[in-house]
Amino acid sequence: MAIIGIDLGTTNSLACVWKNSSPLIIKNTLGNTFTPSVVGVDENNNILVGEVAKERLISHPEKTASEFKRTLGTKKVYQIGKNSFTSEQLSSLVLKKIKEDAEKFLGEEITEAVISVPAYFDDCRRNATKQAAEMSGLKVERLINEPSAAALAYMQKHGFEDGTYMVIDFGGGTLDVSMIDSFDSIMEILAVAGNNQLGGKDINEAIYSHFLKENNLDEALLSPEQKASIYKTAEACKIALSETPLSIMSVNINDNSYSLSLDNNTLIKIAHTVFEKIGEPIKRVLRDSHMNIQEVKDIILVGGSCKMPTIAAYIERLTGRKPCSDINPDTAICVGAGIFAGMKNRNEDFKDVILTDICPFSLGTAVQDRRTKDHIMDFIIQRNSMLPTSKIHDYYAAADNQTEVHVTIYQGESIVPANNIKLGDLRLSCPPTPIGEHIVSIRLTYDINGLLVVDVTANDKKTYSKVILSENNSMTEEQQAKCKEQLDKLRLAPAEEEQYQLLIARAERIIEETLSFERQQIVDALMGYKTCLAQGNDRDIRIMTKRFARFLDQLEGIDTGLSEGSYE
Repeated sequence: MAIIGIDLGTTNSLACVWKNSSPLIIKNTLGNTFTPSVVGVDENNNILVGEVAKERLISHPEKTASEFKRTLGTKKVYQIGKNSFTSEQLSSLVLKKIKEDAEKFLGEEITEAVISVPAYFDDCRRNATKQAAEMSGLKVERLINEPSAAALAYMQKHGFEDGTYMVIDFGGGTLDVSMIDSFDSIMEILAVAGNNQLGGKDINEAIYSHFLKENNLDEALLSPEQKASIYKTAEACKIALSETPLSIMSVNINDNSYSLSLDNNTLIKIAHTVFEKIGEPIKRVLRDSHMNIQEVKDIILVGGSCKMPTIAAYIERLTGRKPCSDINPDTAICVGAGIFAGMKNRNEDFKDVILTDICPFSLGTAVQDRRTKDHIMDFIIQRNSMLPTSKIHDYYAAADNQTEVHVTIYQGESIVPANNIKLGDLRLSCPPTPIGEHIVSIRLTYDINGLLVVDVTANDKKTYSKVILSENNSMTEEQQAKCKEQLDKLRLAPAEEEQYQLLIARAERIIEETLSFERQQIVDALMGYKTCLAQGNDRDIRIMTKRFARFLDQLEGIDTGLSEGSYE
């Protein structure tokens, strides 16, 4: 039985299957590759999905919904005629149509899929996607990050060559930027950054607002149908600018004709805030992955909005590199999802290919700052840590004879805990502990399914454990137990920690044997290495371990064959 890959897009959705050693795009019942991610109801309250629903966006805007992918994982409710739908329910209707069309196209029942999601989706949005799939009758064990899917499509076409690639996925509703390292048929995600509220939709809205301004139209006086007509024409104008240097908008409102001429230079001016926001995650993934843009082998552009010359030109100007343009930006993610479905189906074509995943957000706990007494975040698992992962931090009594510890776990990057997402808490008693002395150790263990295990070990050596799932995670108790069993192996001291401890012991021994300024240099390097072990993600630790070992080798005169002269 085939497993299909689905690109559940903000604007359009499509599916792919790995068949006869190549990806095959699945066509819908109308013979088209793309199914618009639009849902509506007709006069008889029948559900309409896809192209028919999209055609009614202008004529029946109150009975049609689109772009609901942006609100997945939220409590937003869409009123369509007399019916109320959540984003998950609307997405499930799109997925159900994709499933039914795939069954007709392939001539077999489809029960399982791999679905692509923005790399920057948090657990809540990822679980909402799985929930939508379950409602459509699809089993989804794995999601694949959209940039990872695009990289798979690129690698399948070019061969799995070693190198580091930047994937920029700019679609209708979201922007994702990922740094992916390929080596020995292993694809490792080094860093991700993005914006879940930035996409081609924002360019449409910029053109829409400019049209109103240039024609002195008051939006408050327009009917829903008139607004929808202007918006659709604005979107058509944007698409036309991908092919021609000049596009003309023309809309009839109340028997009056209104028009606007638009070129790419003007588009850049009126949508300048969108372009500026594109640069932010590009800079962030370079910082997070410790990469220089010149070290990147290729920049891969995917997503419908990347077909716009202005987007490609902006990225080229920002990076100084001409992006790759030989894979179809509209279908690359879907093709990659189909390839991953083939990998999951244990296809012989991919028996040696491994794709890793990372945690896009940091996880940690709130602690009290000794100086200010403010509550601040202590990040235990750093964003971009490879999954599954397990990290432990030690904590000390904040008050004399402290007998209770309240552990609250957060997800996010703000130093202020309240600005992050609270995942859960755990309160426990412990023996009276003098201020400043060790009181508990907290270990966080996290996997690709969004299962988070919190272990808190008090001074009396008692360990309290809690499994935290986001409220939308619908894993059964049996599935949780299976995942937790796998994570239990991680919670034991990993083998690589022995290597870390060996380096630390070696450095401490060299410190005892060394005099004057060299001793302080080694102490500073050792403290930096310990900080990295406590706070760095997996790649940071791997890089720093190599540097630190090389530094110690040079101190002891061991020839490594490397020419670098100092520890940084």
